[in-house]
Amino acid sequence: MIFAGGVPLKRGGQVVGAIGVSGGTGEQDQTVAEAGAAAF
Repeated sequence: MIFAGGVPLKRGGQVVGAIGVSGGTGEQDQTVAEAGAAAF
């Protein structure tokens, strides 16, 4: 993790994008970003 709320999106072992979330606490941002990445 580079910063709270930032999560890379990987497909086939390669980074194909990222999700960035802000507006809550760092912990909240990270939780939402991880949920988005899991749905990807």
